Amino acid sequence: MDSLPLVTTRQYSIRKILPLLLVAQLLIFSLVFFAPLRVVVIVSLGIISLLFLLVYPDPIVATLILSSFITVVLPRPTGRSFVFKAEEVVPVVTLFFLLFSFLQGDYARRSIGKIGYWLIGFFIVVIIAAIIGILKERNKILILDETMMFAMWGGYLIVVKTKLTQQQIKHLFLTIIVSSLIVSLYYIFEFKLLAGLTRFRTDQQHIFNFTVPVLFAVLLYDKNKTRKITAGILIIPMAIAVYVTLTRALWLLVPLALFLQYLYFMKESLRRKKVIAYLLPILIVGLIAVMGIMVLEGLFGVSNLLGERFASFKFLESDFSLLARAELSKYVLEKVYFSPFFGVGLADFLRYQYFPTLGRFNVYWLDNTYMQLIWKTGVIGTLLFLGFLYYFLKRAWYVLKNSVETFDKIIGSSIFFSFVALAISGLQCGILAGYRFNFIWAILAGITEIKAQEIKKRKESLSVV
Repeated sequence: MDSLPLVTTRQYSIRKILPLLLVAQLLIFSLVFFAPLRVVVIVSLGIISLLFLLVYPDPIVATLILSSFITVVLPRPTGRSFVFKAEEVVPVVTLFFLLFSFLQGDYARRSIGKIGYWLIGFFIVVIIAAIIGILKERNKILILDETMMFAMWGGYLIVVKTKLTQQQIKHLFLTIIVSSLIVSLYYIFEFKLLAGLTRFRTDQQHIFNFTVPVLFAVLLYDKNKTRKITAGILIIPMAIAVYVTLTRALWLLVPLALFLQYLYFMKESLRRKKVIAYLLPILIVGLIAVMGIMVLEGLFGVSNLLGERFASFKFLESDFSLLARAELSKYVLEKVYFSPFFGVGLADFLRYQYFPTLGRFNVYWLDNTYMQLIWKTGVIGTLLFLGFLYYFLKRAWYVLKNSVETFDKIIGSSIFFSFVALAISGLQCGILAGYRFNFIWAILAGITEIKAQEIKKRKESLSVV
C-alpha cells in the first residue's frame, strides 16, 4: 500500500488555496439555503468542515469523508439555485483536488480496472443522453440534475486514483457508520413526534442497506470483543429505524443480505469446526430484532401499525404503489420502442393516468433502477451499467474469497452481500441510479477495487517466492 509522507507537495499547494475554496463553498451553501436558521446551520457546518480539512492530513481524503457525511445525513436533495446543489459542492471540490494532484504527479498509479472502463463507457452514453435532451429543448436545469446524479458514480475513479492508506479507508467506513447512526436516531426521534401513528421515512433510509451488513460483518469476523459489542449496540437503533420506515423492501432485503452473509460465514466456520462461532452472531441479531419490536411496542404500541404493513405482503397484486410502478414502466417501454439504443434522453418525463402517487404530476425518476436506465440511456447505457455492476460484484467476491486480513474480510462480506440486495432492490426503486447515494456506492466500489488489486499483488508475490 502506498503510504503518504508527512507533508506532500499536493497538501502544501492545496492549502494555499483552501481558504478561498471554502469561502466559496460557504457562500454557495448560504445562498442555496436562503433562510436565517438554515444559513446559521450551514455556515456552522462549513466552519467545522474548514477546521476538519485543515487538521486532516490529506485534503482529498478529507473531502471524501465530508462528502460521505453530507450525503448520508442530508434528509433530502436540495434545490439547484446556482450551478451546484449543496450536496454536490464537496464532491466537486474533491475532483478539483484530484486534478490538482494529477498536475503535480502526486496520485496513485493503479489501474481503474474493468469496473472503470465499463463506467467510462456508461458516462459516454450519459453525455449522449444529455445532448439528446438539449436538442429536444428540454429543461436545462433538469438535464443538469440528471447528469450530475449519474456523474456521482465518478467517485469510483476519484477513489481509485487517490493514495489511500488502510487507516484512511477505515476512516471512510467509520464516517458512513456514524452518519447512519445519526440518521437512525433522527428517524426514531421523528417517529416519536408522530406518536408512532404513521411511518417516517426520507431517502436516507437506503444507507441501512449497507451499514447493517457491515456491522454484522464485524460481529462475524472481528476478533476484538469491544468492537463486536459496539457493532451489536449500533445495530439496535438502525434496526428500529428500519422498522419505523415501514419500507417493505428494507424489511426483506436487509435480512436477505444478513442471511447470505451468515450462510457464507457458516460454511467457513463449519469447515473449521467452530460451531459456537457461527451460532452466536445470528443469535445476537435475532435478539436485536426482537428487542427492536419490543421497544417500539413499549413506547408507541405499534403492533397494529407493523401488523398492517406486514399483512400488505398478502395483497401485492392490488398494492397501489406497485401498480403505479407498473403503469409507468409500461409507458417507458412504449417510449423506448422508438428509441431503443440511447433511450429518449435526459429530462424526459411521464404522467400517471390511473395510479398517481404523492400528488406528482410530471415524473422524471422511476422507482426502478433498470427501467430508469433503459428510459434515459437506452439499451446500450443499461448494458454498460450492468457490466459495471457485474464487475463490481465480481471484485467484491474476489476480495471476500481471497482476503486474509480481518478488515478485508469485513469489506468483502459487507459490500458483496449488501450490493446483491441493492441490485435486487433496484427492481422496485431507483437506488442505484436516482439518488445522491451514488457517490457513497462509488466510494465503496473504489475501495473494493483497491483491495482486490492489493490482494492480487500479494498472491502474485507469494507465488513467485
